[in-house]
Amino acid sequence: MPTAHRAIGIMLVLFGQPVSKIVTMRMDEFRESQEGLQVKLGKDWTDVPEPAAAVIRFHLASRPGLSTAANPDCPLAFPGRMPGRTMHVYSVATILRESGIPAMATRSRAWMQMVRQAPPSVLADTLGINPKTEMRYAERAGTDYLAYANLHRPAGIDDL
Repeated sequence: MPTAHRAIGIMLVLFGQPVSKIVTMRMDEFRESQEGLQVKLGKDWTDVPEPAAAVIRFHLASRPGLSTAANPDCPLAFPGRMPGRTMHVYSVATILRESGIPAMATRSRAWMQMVRQAPPSVLADTLGINPKTEMRYAERAGTDYLAYANLHRPAGIDDL
């Protein structure tokens, strides 16, 4: 699988991002920090774990289609074959599916896993996903973060 498609697949699996959002990402939505590679999907920067970060770094350093005179400074992280255009969503989804990564099912599975580990409101802000969508997945996953505050309030709070 081409490196660009591997990087897109990683973003899909790790962060549950739609392919349509991933292919439109720009270079300024990725950065190196003291913690390693980070990506900005919502309001905050999110760490990309290794070895996934290595694949994304390699792709960003060797993006295809930048050797033409019309496209040397392309800001797109996933440039397409036409200058200034992103990779085509359907062709990316097809290659991922043929490689055993069905985009919608993979994205849903990623969200189901994430809402088991963090409150939907935090995920929605961090990943740039609609809070209602995250709550729907939290309900499907059997998590109840609405009751979280009641379950975890400090001792003596009732005395106030």
